[in-house]
Amino acid sequence: MHLKRGPHLPNDMRAIESFHTKCQRRILGIRWHDFVRTSEVSLRTGLAPVSDQIIRGRDAIFGHVARLPLNTPALQAMLRQVELSVGRPPDPSWKRPPGRPRTKWTDQLRRDNNNAPTATLWRQAIGRGHSRATLLSEPTTR
Repeated sequence: MHLKRGPHLPNDMRAIESFHTKCQRRILGIRWHDFVRTSEVSLRTGLAPVSDQIIRGRDAIFGHVARLPLNTPALQAMLRQVELSVGRPPDPSWKRPPGRPRTKWTDQLRRDNNNAPTATLWRQAIGRGHSRATLLSEPTTR
């Protein structure tokens, strides 16, 4: 199985969850002819689904990027993406390239968080940061 860093498709998540359950069954010594439900396996191990861990990890990385110093390239790229998501293009003459837009990392974050606007996720990420984090890294208004 090949894991990628970009947005995970539903089929990818099913494969990851299946592998996780298979590993739990092997650790518990459950064989296929024992007919133990997946929910029972999860109760016995007490482990959360892998998808929950992936979602928490995405949110954590987004928060770390949101709290980086202003001159960091990763923060600058994320700021452009957040501004674009709220309808502020980088240049007045800028137009989106033709074709279907690619699924972006921030689109996946929105889906993970009940389609909350990216700017709202940004403010939450800054707010849950370290005590020295400031609101200076909030998207600018033009």
